[in-house]
Amino acid sequence: MTFGDRRFHYFAIAVLHLNDRFWRDGMSNHTYALAAASQRTIAGWHKALPTGDADILRRLLDEQVMFHSPAVQSPIRGRDASLLVLSAVAEALDNVCYRRTFVAGPCEAGLEFSADIGQLHLTGIDLMRLGADGLILEFEVMMRPLKALSAVAEAVGNRIGPRLLEMKLKPPPG
Repeated sequence: MTFGDRRFHYFAIAVLHLNDRFWRDGMSNHTYALAAASQRTIAGWHKALPTGDADILRRLLDEQVMFHSPAVQSPIRGRDASLLVLSAVAEALDNVCYRRTFVAGPCEAGLEFSADIGQLHLTGIDLMRLGADGLILEFEVMMRPLKALSAVAEAVGNRIGPRLLEMKLKPPPG
């Protein structure tokens, strides 16, 4: 089969159709390479973050979770502080939609998302490292464009700035 061959064109049309079905039907979100506990966590995350369900989010985060925000230099440590930020982000964003899941091993995943803040559209990635129990040990968020990231940072800061600072300055238990 050569490029000029009619069969090639039919083959190319079939591949494009299958590729379109692959993305449209969400086939890129298969998490079968993740451990079972990690699969449950990712499914819970997909439900909880778009709706801002703090109860579900709390159950997904390890007590000592480390959150790397694109808006601040130092990581946010601990379940309570991370939950505070995630809840504020969920309140600030509209139309949160998880598009694809990338799996890097039984306990590591990247979740591609899109959302709106005001008139701005943004895209991003949540990179997660999960424990054997499926709880999120560490996650890092990357977001673009810069104007949308700035709008998210401002909205979240206005909601929780002083409280988060207080939590970050509080000595760790123990």
